[in-house]
Amino acid sequence: EDVARLTYTDEESQMLLKLAMAEAENQGVIGKALVMNVVHNRMLSDGFPDTIEGVIFEEVTEDYHQFSVIDDGRYEAAIPDEECYQALEMVLNYWDGSNGALYFEADWNESTWHRKNLKQLFQYGNLIFYKGE
Repeated sequence: EDVARLTYTDEESQMLLKLAMAEAENQGVIGKALVMNVVHNRMLSDGFPDTIEGVIFEEVTEDYHQFSVIDDGRYEAAIPDEECYQALEMVLNYWDGSNGALYFEADWNESTWHRKNLKQLFQYGNLIFYKGE
């Protein structure tokens, strides 16, 4: 029996794999899947682009993107590991532990825009996940 799955092109999958590795390298399979969930949630939200590429490379200002790993070179340098592929497989099979999160940040950030302006949903490992108010 053929079970319905999310489908992404190879290029879209590679973008998700690289973002997950760059953003959640030490957060295990679940942390990496949660990063992918945020991208998917943004695609479905009116406030963000409706493509994976659009979400990942969206600019906040001329010099900054939504995801800091685009600006600091970690995205380009990322080589997805086996956990990234496992996370992608989970997401393609509709796993979603994000509770609708549209944002995340590392917990070592202190006073941030996220904490001042968004509703914290949960923390997984070093990542804190948020939704707009």
